[in-house]
Amino acid sequence: MSQKVSGGRPVAWEDAGRQVAALLGSYSAIAVVSSDPLAAAYVALGIARAEAPHRRSVVGDLVGDIDPLRSLVKDEDAPGITDSLLYGVSLNKIGYEVEGVKNLYVMPSGSDPLIDEEVLRSPRWKKLAAGFAQAGAFLLLVTSSTAPGLSELVEQLDGVVLVKDAELPAAPSAVIVARVPGPTRTLKIPLRRIGAGAANWPRRRWLYPALGGLLAVLLVAVGIALFNGRMRAPAPRITLRPAPAAQSRPAPPRIPAETLHVAPPANVSDSAIAAAFSVELLVANTAEGANLFVQNNSAALPAAAVSPIPIGPERALWYRVTAGAYTRRAQADSLLHALRRSGVLASDSAGSITQTPFALLVDSVPTQGGIVDAIRAVTQKYAARGLPVYTLVQDDGGARVFAGAFNNADQSVELTRNLRVAGLKPVLVYRTGSTP
Repeated sequence: MSQKVSGGRPVAWEDAGRQVAALLGSYSAIAVVSSDPLAAAYVALGIARAEAPHRRSVVGDLVGDIDPLRSLVKDEDAPGITDSLLYGVSLNKIGYEVEGVKNLYVMPSGSDPLIDEEVLRSPRWKKLAAGFAQAGAFLLLVTSSTAPGLSELVEQLDGVVLVKDAELPAAPSAVIVARVPGPTRTLKIPLRRIGAGAANWPRRRWLYPALGGLLAVLLVAVGIALFNGRMRAPAPRITLRPAPAAQSRPAPPRIPAETLHVAPPANVSDSAIAAAFSVELLVANTAEGANLFVQNNSAALPAAAVSPIPIGPERALWYRVTAGAYTRRAQADSLLHALRRSGVLASDSAGSITQTPFALLVDSVPTQGGIVDAIRAVTQKYAARGLPVYTLVQDDGGARVFAGAFNNADQSVELTRNLRVAGLKPVLVYRTGSTP
């Protein structure tokens, strides 16, 4: 990391990347963008090093032989991104594992390091991003904020980590998932402190030999005292006892590590007005069973949500069906009693009130005339793709399209992954609004 980077040491930029990594757990493909590509490269490495213990992380060079990334690839003639996108080299052959860091890979720019707009605008990025989502892996693409084709690139990814810059005029519609305005302050250690200490060494060079001699005398004295004490002490009595029989203990259940970490909700300020209360109707062990229940009772189930939830120590996947989205418990209680009376729930003991303040925002419907028809059209569009969603009307008259309903943010992992594979860009939020 000897190469200079504007505005801070490389290690401090990497540390800033490590700190922001906690916000990126639910994303699978992002661009790390800056007017200072060196800073962007170090931030990307910091993010990747923090994520590598959890999932395979790949950093791609869309700048062109940028030193922080190129120096990690030992092969001087290594094929890279341009060889794959322009000349058909397999993607499996352009990822190089970083020595000493498991699960961290670098994709160099390639034998032709000129990254032009044809590379950034390639439609293959969308397919590649979907592949990373499906595999539970993480792709970070380092590029300049002025690169031609940047807007087209970021539209195919989950979003952007913006480094140093306040705005991104080359891609005004980009989703900025995190900002890194500067390096970690705590790592800005002035080098002159070391130099000053070295400069004073000749004036007190006698001090360190004297301290060393004193320490040696003390060690000898302590050793003699311990030896004399052992000689005078009576020999200890040794009692031989049979070793206890070995008892076999059941191994603790193994909990698979999560490969996707969840960023905080995007609208934390809405937590106080979240539609947190709903009715839990059933928990099925197959998606087909849960979806069939919703289809058969759709007319009676407002804001019906099917949420894949890992349950138990083995993290087995079950599918929870909930209905309703209310700010007050009494409203959910009214729905529960209505569903019992109508026979949707089999008995008076079936169903329960639960708090599910979190959901995945997948789309929105702006305020307009004929909003009911517009909401119906959006819902049918997703239903035709086999994606169960529901809508909640907002205070401005528009609507938001949600998927899932969760007690806590971590439960959204599986559905987030599924929706990303389907080409969507879900965002974890506190769900707001009311049923149409």
